[in-house]
Amino acid sequence: MKIVFDIGGTNMRIALAEGEALREIRKVPTPQNAKDGVEMLARIAHELAGKELTAAVGDVPSSVDSGGHMYNATNLPQWEGTNIVGELSHALGTSVRVLNDTVVVGYGETQKGAGRGFQRVAYITVSTGVGGALIDVNDVSKSPLLAELGAVKPRLEAQVSGTAVRKKFGIHPKDLESLEEREKLADILAGGLAEIAAAWKPDVFVLGGSMIVGTNPVPLERAEESLRARGVEVPVKMAELEDNGGLIGACVLAVRPNFLDGTPS
Repeated sequence: MKIVFDIGGTNMRIALAEGEALREIRKVPTPQNAKDGVEMLARIAHELAGKELTAAVGDVPSSVDSGGHMYNATNLPQWEGTNIVGELSHALGTSVRVLNDTVVVGYGETQKGAGRGFQRVAYITVSTGVGGALIDVNDVSKSPLLAELGAVKPRLEAQVSGTAVRKKFGIHPKDLESLEEREKLADILAGGLAEIAAAWKPDVFVLGGSMIVGTNPVPLERAEESLRARGVEVPVKMAELEDNGGLIGACVLAVRPNFLDGTPS
């Protein structure tokens, strides 16, 4: 029995995985203290799998270094520096892989979502902040991540993220009803995607996050049109896996040959 988990800044989801299928899913608020979070995840995992637990794969809203430590944990500041791999391995009594949430959700989209049928998938999430990962479905025996956003990330966060919208308009992004303003955001986003396309050479862009799939979203049709106007013929698709993207990505990663023997990434 394998456990898959998705630790978010607000909620964590834990599920039993059988092959590539998710079984029972539990959703609970994420404790702001890492010790409490590890204990809660371990308790639920043991409730789901009992003594049959053989491995666990999941994600966190941060980067994870080669020693299994979390860093850049902006949404869970009290988890910063936690050896999440070591702590979970000890609490669960089994091998554990932990990756960045954008990478895991992106991999899920390549296998079960909007990225199906493409080899090089650029998954971009536009929410409170902006994140992204380039995934090659033929090269993920150890880690699915080929590249992550560089200089374009802070510029996009400052202009098209939920935080940027709140700062500019003084309202929650879901209340930005003006199509004209949202199309301006789409044009800005397309400029960033053009830079990413030049660096990554993806076959497709898959976009997720609350600014894309939520209420009053950035219109992707306009973003794709604006991207083509810049001479970039890469299709732009909306993410399909919704709230369970992290669990689905972890589930399909867990059955990849040699994946559980790899190092954290």
